[in-house]
Amino acid sequence: MPFDKQLPQGVSDLYSNDYEKKEYVIGQINQLTKLYGFKPIQTPTFEYYDLFMSMPNTLDTDQMIKLIDHDGKILVLRPDATIPIARMVASSADKKPFERLSYVTNIFRMQNGESDVFSRSFTQLGVECFKEKDAYVDVEMIVLAIESLQAIGVERFQIDLGQAKFFQSLLKTMNLTPADERLIQEKLEQKNESELEQVLGKYKIDKKSKNVLMRLTDLFGNPLSVVNEAKSLALNDDMREAIYELEWVVQQLEELNLADYISVDLGLVNNLNYYTGLMFQGYVHGFGRSIIQGGRYDRLTEEFGLPMDAIGFGVYIDQLIDVLEKQHHFLKHETIQVGVHSEKTIEAFQVARQLRQAGMVVNLFSYETELNVDLDQKLIQLRDEHTPFESTEDLIDKVGHMYGKN
Repeated sequence: MPFDKQLPQGVSDLYSNDYEKKEYVIGQINQLTKLYGFKPIQTPTFEYYDLFMSMPNTLDTDQMIKLIDHDGKILVLRPDATIPIARMVASSADKKPFERLSYVTNIFRMQNGESDVFSRSFTQLGVECFKEKDAYVDVEMIVLAIESLQAIGVERFQIDLGQAKFFQSLLKTMNLTPADERLIQEKLEQKNESELEQVLGKYKIDKKSKNVLMRLTDLFGNPLSVVNEAKSLALNDDMREAIYELEWVVQQLEELNLADYISVDLGLVNNLNYYTGLMFQGYVHGFGRSIIQGGRYDRLTEEFGLPMDAIGFGVYIDQLIDVLEKQHHFLKHETIQVGVHSEKTIEAFQVARQLRQAGMVVNLFSYETELNVDLDQKLIQLRDEHTPFESTEDLIDKVGHMYGKN
């Protein structure tokens, strides 16, 4: 019986043109991360469900795609990149090679809304830095995020900076249950002031704390203005420390002439609760979703028995390509293919091999290629132009000029 639908919801085929776009974007950013000293790694597609259950409030377990192993244990398709990498680092006997890591991987999640059903599988590129906490590394990560978007020509983007410790230190004074905290966090992340006010009315929260929470819904924008107001709202030393740390990062970015790319959003409260300090998200004007997400997570590896500070970020490649297409960027140059033709088949194979060794793409025997070589007539045809050649060396030289390799 034939299928009326060949694919499940939430996944799609990727044809060559689209795949080449993805390759180009990944290649440009990977080239940059290598220049920063990051080394590529890979974690398994499958992880134990218990890995994520052992860290409550980090991921919504309902979004995980689960299956049963032959021994009865529950597995999940990788729903997050950072947690498996933290597990990998903590379980390694040799920690030195794990200071700067990069990855390109697929993430699998069952999204909640009908509009998100297309994105059950998406590609994420990211970097993770495991070393003793260093504020300059925080700055370097934000610079790398900015340069990554610049490298592929993204226009009108902005990096929103937040501080997880500011919000977490405020919550600690309220004696709320984890479920109550998640509800407040959800409304704050949505910047839904009216619903947040209704939720806060259910709890016994002092007036000062409530006022700060309500202000967080619109405490975003110009870094200097937001930081100055946040100082006046801080109710304890941890909140003040968090703001001073954020202010210092902003000052460094301004000195690097990157002020135009940053703003501060103290209502930035990501659902991944492993963040402990600086947080940041990248947005593009006219595009509703973040294309970069990252921050500092200094306690995550403790869950695996190894205390180690860390910071990282991920780039949502598929959404980034959508942005580039909306901005009418030409993501790749069409590669000219060379057709080689001869009655002497072995000679055509030999010449094709030499052309490929010279870095040219050869589609043997095809007449649909833009550039064609007739070995029998000793002619090179590029569109309507015909160029004679005398020898194989002459052929490679002339084709190379036409191809743009020489």
